[in-house]
Amino acid sequence: MKEKLKGKFKYVVLFVILFIPFIYSFFYLKAYWNPYGKGNIDNLPVAIVNLDTGDKGNALINGIKDSKKLKLSVISEEEADNGLSDGTYYAVIKVPKTFTSDMESASTNNKKHATITYSPNQKSNYLASQIINNVVLNVEKNLDNEVNSKIVEGLTDSLKEVPTSLDTINNGFEKLSDGTNKLKNGSSKIVSGSSFLASNYLEFNNGVNNINNGTGSLYSGARDLDNGLGTLQSSLNNMDLSGLDTLKNGVSSLNDGETEFNRGLQSYLSLVSYAMNHQEYLNYTTSVLHSYNEDIPSTSLTLAQYIDYVGSSSNNDLSLSKASTNVASGISQLNESINGESSQISDLKTNLLKLQAGVNDLKDGSSKLVNGANTLNTGVNKLSVGSNKILSGINTLNNANSTLNGGINTLNNSVNNAKKELSSKTDVTKDDIKKIETLSEYSNKPINVETKEVNKVSTYGTAFTPLFVSVGLWVGCLMMFMVLYYDKEERYGIFGINDKRLVKQMLSYHSLITLSSVVLAILLDTLLRFNITNYLLYYGSFILISNTFMAIVLFLITNFKDIGKFIALILLVLGLTSSAGTFPVDIVTKGFRWLNPYLPMTYSIKLLKECILKIDSNILNKSLVTLSIIFIIFFIINTIINIRNEKKAN
Repeated sequence: MKEKLKGKFKYVVLFVILFIPFIYSFFYLKAYWNPYGKGNIDNLPVAIVNLDTGDKGNALINGIKDSKKLKLSVISEEEADNGLSDGTYYAVIKVPKTFTSDMESASTNNKKHATITYSPNQKSNYLASQIINNVVLNVEKNLDNEVNSKIVEGLTDSLKEVPTSLDTINNGFEKLSDGTNKLKNGSSKIVSGSSFLASNYLEFNNGVNNINNGTGSLYSGARDLDNGLGTLQSSLNNMDLSGLDTLKNGVSSLNDGETEFNRGLQSYLSLVSYAMNHQEYLNYTTSVLHSYNEDIPSTSLTLAQYIDYVGSSSNNDLSLSKASTNVASGISQLNESINGESSQISDLKTNLLKLQAGVNDLKDGSSKLVNGANTLNTGVNKLSVGSNKILSGINTLNNANSTLNGGINTLNNSVNNAKKELSSKTDVTKDDIKKIETLSEYSNKPINVETKEVNKVSTYGTAFTPLFVSVGLWVGCLMMFMVLYYDKEERYGIFGINDKRLVKQMLSYHSLITLSSVVLAILLDTLLRFNITNYLLYYGSFILISNTFMAIVLFLITNFKDIGKFIALILLVLGLTSSAGTFPVDIVTKGFRWLNPYLPMTYSIKLLKECILKIDSNILNKSLVTLSIIFIIFFIINTIINIRNEKKAN
């Protein structure tokens, strides 16, 4: 009975070996066929602690729940920390108290960043932390879009008021333009008036300066006149008029004396006649005349001189009669003169008194004139200084008005240009404002990523099928040798290590792996429903890959025994790391990147992708040719070695 069971068991083992590639590939692929799909990723437990005092925290939780990406549990902070530590939750998301207020601060001047604390327990499962991280990043993106939308909405509302403000500004510019035009006209008139004032005031200033010079001369002349009148007044006031009275009395006495003189003259003439004949009386007569001469004022010819002349006349040509006549005539004239001078002396005194009074009055007037002239000169001098300053100020004002007028013209031109520019831009701005009316909605999702897949992969499992099929076939080859080739009981005949039919043994293994690969291809297509690009290519690729791997493994194990098994395992590991079945070869460690083109699994993965995704003739041809060459080389080597070893054994 036991023998029968053992005989049947070897067939069970042989049957199982046929399904090893399928078992390895199918169960791995089935378990991870669509881990991000519904019913899988939404079973990933994540705790969330909502400390927010507003409504944004609840909105965040609802958003994550609606995404159906995680299995959320809203719990307390203490429960979350404990659950994260003991592995109940893969991650904890904490929403702070100020979450709502921080988000709403986006529309205020005091903006704050809303912060969510994400704490993954990477020790529990690193891949889970990466998956959750992607979900959190997606939530963060949605929150950013929401905040941006709020900001843009507030900005849009503010910008909508810009056209109204621009209209107000434009109206202001209209009024400002009118004002600057009037200011320009007024400034031009001011410049014209100030120029006229400067021109005419120059003449006025020259007249003032001339008056100043005249008042200076007037003051100088008045001062000289006053000084002269002062001298005259002093002379008149110091004049002794009593001499005139004395003179008048003398004249009166002289007039009396003239009468006496006439009497004496008659006597004198008698005496002269006598004296002419008597020399001794001449001297006496002369002395008498001299005595008379002392009381007589000076005239054209004094009596003494006349007597001296008569006395000294040696020729005695003048007759005494003639001399007497002349003397009488002179005395008569002297008498007339004396009478006239007496009257004039009286008039002179009267006039001198009047003159003295007049000079006193004139001196008072001249003093007042000097004071007035001095005051006038001082005032006119100040007027002249002030007028010069006024003229300088008028010139400065005129220059300033010219400068001001230039500035006003510039201002007016600028205002008019600005008014035109603003007017032209207002309509454009209104049109531009219309463009932002829906900007808040647009900013919530400004970029719509339209995915146009190239060689679309429908599921996570589909993407990894080429890798796990290749690994399954390589593992199937190894298991066939581990179970059949090294069977100590030698139950499997031609497959055993001690069988001498080496060429048939080689062909038997190739046949067995071919059958196993066909079973794998049929079952995967049936159970996983691939989108196969070409069925002939699909089944042919499975057969080519399985026989290529079998040729390599057969060569290693039959020729190198245990070392060959080790090398086969190393090649399996290198295939997993360097064949770009999981991560892109460009991001793996440099040494593994170097091995990629030399590993058969690299080309088996590429070939299987052409079977279930989309055919690229270049990649397909290169993969087919490479695997075919590897198969042919190892098949020929194995055939030659087996024929030689078989001959030696026989």
